[in-house]
Amino acid sequence: MKLDSLIADKKYHFWIFFSVLLFLSVLCSFAYGTQFLGGDDYYFHNARFEALMQGLKDGTFPSYIDYQGLYGYGYLVKTFYSDFILIPYALLANLTSKDFAYWFLYFSMTMMCGTCMYIFVRRIYKSAYMASVSSILYTFCLYRLLDLYYRGAWGEAFSFTFLPIVFLGLFYIIKGDYRKWYVIAIGFSLMIFTHVLSTLLLFITASIILVVYYRDMIKEPKRIYYLILAGVVTIVLTSYYLFPFFEQLLSDTFYFQKFKYSPYTTAQSRLDWLTILRGSVEGFTLGQKSTGIGLLLLAPLCLRFFVRGNKEQKKYIRSIDIGVLIGLFYIILTSTLTPWTRFPLSYLSLIQFPWRLYEFVVFFFSVAGAYYIYLLCKKRNIQLAAFLLLVVLTSVVIVIDASTYKEIKVEARLSDKDYLNETTHYTMAGMEYYPSRMPYPDPFILQRGDSVASQLKEIEVYNFERFDYITRFDIKTNVKDSIGLPLIYYKGYVASLDGVSIPVTESSQGLVQIPIDRSGRVEAYYKGTLVQKLSFYITILSIFVLCSYIFLQRRKDKHFK
Repeated sequence: MKLDSLIADKKYHFWIFFSVLLFLSVLCSFAYGTQFLGGDDYYFHNARFEALMQGLKDGTFPSYIDYQGLYGYGYLVKTFYSDFILIPYALLANLTSKDFAYWFLYFSMTMMCGTCMYIFVRRIYKSAYMASVSSILYTFCLYRLLDLYYRGAWGEAFSFTFLPIVFLGLFYIIKGDYRKWYVIAIGFSLMIFTHVLSTLLLFITASIILVVYYRDMIKEPKRIYYLILAGVVTIVLTSYYLFPFFEQLLSDTFYFQKFKYSPYTTAQSRLDWLTILRGSVEGFTLGQKSTGIGLLLLAPLCLRFFVRGNKEQKKYIRSIDIGVLIGLFYIILTSTLTPWTRFPLSYLSLIQFPWRLYEFVVFFFSVAGAYYIYLLCKKRNIQLAAFLLLVVLTSVVIVIDASTYKEIKVEARLSDKDYLNETTHYTMAGMEYYPSRMPYPDPFILQRGDSVASQLKEIEVYNFERFDYITRFDIKTNVKDSIGLPLIYYKGYVASLDGVSIPVTESSQGLVQIPIDRSGRVEAYYKGTLVQKLSFYITILSIFVLCSYIFLQRRKDKHFK
């Protein structure tokens, strides 16, 4: 088959795109390599991943804790930072190796990101060409590569994958087939399971769009009903994360709630205009890296000045222009002009970095740039030339950016002994999930060690050991006392004295505290809560029910066609 005929045949469009996406994804894998430790949050996510692997191995999943974290004191991350999408990769790591699972995680997330973006654009704009262009612009944008490699911010980087699903669902709710309400429910659920802060910003963005198109919702009230239904289903689908999360919040307060010892604030991490400008034109120079979208994504927006469009196309142009305006507004919000310490933005200070909004800037600009290229390149040979140029330029950006990553991140990390020490601040990522009563972990835990603290100081402790996830020791006493164990307190700990259950409370220093009234053998470990266990099965059951509903709905639709 001739190339021209191949391109003209619509049934091959997706596979042509998929081949290009595969090529660029493989290029990314080879260019950046497997030295993921260059990422700022690498050790935090590595600790999460290893704890999940161990929980699956020893059978403590879904109620497990990183019992090796922070010198054995234990760190409960999964309740605050969902591990749901990492489960298949942790299973793969246990079957093969962690290194292979990491490579496959990065590779598969990139492939899925490109595919989801392609499907979103193809469904709405009915153009395989535009879908292909927007997918490449979106998936291999400099900001996503920054999140994925330089920052090692798994949650935010992987949330790029599911963002198009939410916007496709939003389209169905506002203007499309609202009977497909489940698309937005699935999208938001995946976002919640991936990164809560991105989900919060997505909720705000979706709310802005709903306000813009409120007339469509009012015109057909059923759309509002299905939007509410999608929200309720999302809550049920994400039970595995939401219910245990709120259970812990109701039981205690944590560093992230009081911003205790937080290294960043929204006001401190705003971008000056020079950084914004530099980040907008980078991508083709070695040794430079700023937070931004890059020249390859910015340049197509300039084509807007040459776009006119017919009556039908102007409807799309209007919606795309709205997206661009939202993107430009978000860029302004990341700048030093924006007073993040004042109402109402002060309520969003928990996002820490205003430039997290760039994720949505990238999304809107990718769609806009692709549509402008599509409208201006009307002839097939011009479209092909423009697409090939985009692929070549994207490849160049990947190679240059990967070289810069190795130079300014990997090599620097390998020579930084503090960074390579996994017990440092990097492993804890700001220590947001420590009880607020607890003193700053370093040097508190280093000085305290494995000691068992007594209020009356009339006890003798011997045979202390940590065996897997169980902490145990023998104690000798003649008085009633309360002792503090070298374990960070979270709801879900259990303890026993000679096999008899004893109550667990939180000490004044945020540690596990138990009452002692006699000598004997003490054992303590994190068992989890009933809510944690039930919520996992609620999520699994709800996924099965929703899949069954979708299957029956599609079968019904086919029957009536």
